[in-house]
Amino acid sequence: MICLKEIKKSYNGRIVLDIDDLLFERGKIYAVLGPNGSGKSTLVKIIKGIEKPDSGEVLYTGKKEMDFAYLPQKPYMFNFSVLKNIMMGIANKDDALKKAKDALKQVGLENLKEARACSLSGGEAQRVATARILVLDKEVVLLDEPAAAVDVSSIHLVENYIKKANKENKTTFIITTHNPSQAIRLADEAIFLFEGRVYERGEPEKLFKNPEKSETISFLANWRI
Repeated sequence: MICLKEIKKSYNGRIVLDIDDLLFERGKIYAVLGPNGSGKSTLVKIIKGIEKPDSGEVLYTGKKEMDFAYLPQKPYMFNFSVLKNIMMGIANKDDALKKAKDALKQVGLENLKEARACSLSGGEAQRVATARILVLDKEVVLLDEPAAAVDVSSIHLVENYIKKANKENKTTFIITTHNPSQAIRLADEAIFLFEGRVYERGEPEKLFKNPEKSETISFLANWRI
């Protein structure tokens, strides 16, 4: 569905992404893991087209363009109510209110629907931004660390909403995360990046139980899975 071919990207002379061939299939949830500076955020920005590679290309099988939604690590909140923040991107205004309320319920924030979005905590803002993205029903959703600031009690709400959208709409998700346990709970496939390169990929639980590369082993050693 989405294929990266011979992608290279550098900043200030340092290579941050160097990918020969990477394929994402329709309807799957992918978790992209790796230490800080491994190229995770750059990868999703290049897939979305926010940044251009120095060389190589991103191909969309059977299409010239894909219908993308992208959520950065630090989402922007518009200075009006939480509910209006959710509703603003919904094309069909007839059912926008219902969809927005349901989305807030999915992320456990229905009690804050009238609150000023700019007054939310970082974790609350991330949950609102995730809901705002998922109501758009896009073909491909790119989420950059969507649970980084979310408290433990709410992470499962966000993850369940992602899985629901994937199952009901066949939405493809490409999610960057630093957390292998989250990848196991959420993803069909994990991709481990190190210094901009794909070192290993596979079904998360199997990959993390039997990693082949020393870099993967070292990364997983810091986590209790």
